Amino acid sequence: MTRRSKKVAALLGVMATVALVASSTGSGARPDFKMAFVTDIGSLQDKSFNQLGNEGRLRVGKQLGIETRVYVTQKAEDRLPNLLAAASAGYDLVVGNGFFQAEHLDVVAPRFPNQRFVGIDVTKFLLPSKPKNYTGGVFAEQEGGYLVGYLAALVAKRQGGKQVISAVGANAVPAIVKYISGYIQGAKAANPSIKVIANYANDPTFSNQAKCKTVALRQIALGSQAVFQVAGGCGLGALSAAKEKKVWGIGVDADQSYLGPHMLTSATKKVDRAVAKVTRLDYVYALKGQVDRLYNIKNGGVGYGKVSPKVNPADIAALNAQKKKIATGQIKIKETIKF
Repeated sequence: MTRRSKKVAALLGVMATVALVASSTGSGARPDFKMAFVTDIGSLQDKSFNQLGNEGRLRVGKQLGIETRVYVTQKAEDRLPNLLAAASAGYDLVVGNGFFQAEHLDVVAPRFPNQRFVGIDVTKFLLPSKPKNYTGGVFAEQEGGYLVGYLAALVAKRQGGKQVISAVGANAVPAIVKYISGYIQGAKAANPSIKVIANYANDPTFSNQAKCKTVALRQIALGSQAVFQVAGGCGLGALSAAKEKKVWGIGVDADQSYLGPHMLTSATKKVDRAVAKVTRLDYVYALKGQVDRLYNIKNGGVGYGKVSPKVNPADIAALNAQKKKIATGQIKIKETIKF
């Protein structure tokens, strides 16, 4: 590289840094930039997936000083109209939240080639039309599931009694399957003799707490010492059952330790960070599309939340050792296993 080219490269680096700083402080470098967030069903108060995504929208909107809007999906039939409405309104970036947005993003993104689209939990491979203006936001949920399964098994072993823990999913969508698959693998790594019960509540609304509670109560009757909810708003019913029966509850996506002292921990999924990050990137550079952005333990995209103070420090130390090994690639976790 010549001296002149080195100077040019250095100048470009400085310019990029300035742009990033300006964007993060909301200097108004692109005052006309607009971002829309389209929820999936389950409500903005699900204490989980939708709420986290919307929190990311609100935070990045304030940080960048840009216009943002949320389109709330009340029922499955609202998904496509909401995406179309956001795109038609001229939002530069439209973020669709949830696996079930895939088929609709595949229709809408090609129709609006001058705007960018992101699907949270929607890999680019789910869009057959391969739109050049699409970016997938995907998570290594199996890693977060592994961590909470590992801790639950350690705690159950220390408590004695029936070596059983469980998980309640809403439906067999990829993110939930990965969470539960990781949960089982983590539990078996900590205690090979433990039994893991996994059932689905079959709740297409992701908000029917009664369905998840019924499933969790059955699992607890079979000896489950810890119930992992992987069901959005529906899963709050599973955690309610855990509280009533005085067993451990494990939250999902958001840190749900606020629900009470029965909470062991939560498998966290930083949907808010993902929404904020892709918005900042689009604000500065305009996303190129046809890629998936992965959020995992290594980059802080998944992990675990606050741990109950009742947990033995040695078990937390063992958990953190596992986390480090996953981040460095020493432990490989399968995305899906049979259960």
